[in-house]
Amino acid sequence: MWYFYSPQAIVFGRDALEHLESLEAGKVLIVTDSNLEKLGMVEIVAKYIEKTGAAIQVYDGVEPEPSIRIAEEGAKMAVEFQPDLIVALGGGSCIDSAKAIWVLYERPDLKLEEVNPFMKLNLRKKAKLVAIPTTSGTGSEVTCAMVITDEKRKVKMEIASREIIPDIAIVDPNLTRTLPPRLTAETAMDSLTHAIEA
Repeated sequence: MWYFYSPQAIVFGRDALEHLESLEAGKVLIVTDSNLEKLGMVEIVAKYIEKTGAAIQVYDGVEPEPSIRIAEEGAKMAVEFQPDLIVALGGGSCIDSAKAIWVLYERPDLKLEEVNPFMKLNLRKKAKLVAIPTTSGTGSEVTCAMVITDEKRKVKMEIASREIIPDIAIVDPNLTRTLPPRLTAETAMDSLTHAIEA
């Protein structure tokens, strides 16, 4: 028997970012990388969120192949800020990092390597997760998985739980329109690999 799980809502289409204006939150933590901050994408997303009156904090320390260190750093910021909504903005690394940060924020008693598909995490007591992809490769915005690197053991951990599927995925083609050709090709190969593996 097979089950299919996906976000409660997938908001797709040009200007789908406008959906952010309808979200109810008092504090929002945006998880992203420094490049998207420099490109002004964080500012675009923040403007929509500001219309709700929510306070915003940005964690832009995400790096390619995100590590436990990144997750712990972001979770520390989350614990201090106490957001009730986490917004992942970026490619797979940003979305996976946001998932990891979210787990550690909600469950400080856990280590990421302990998370498994059979464990009840009881997330969403403190915050919900919205994912906004800026690439078209990993599909992390709609999956129950994250890939986090354990730098000490030099191991890539594939972590899965139905509970880490984002509550909402906002897929706005405007965000991928200006993606550099090389990155477009790389993420397309990523998509193709997923399709072949499936």
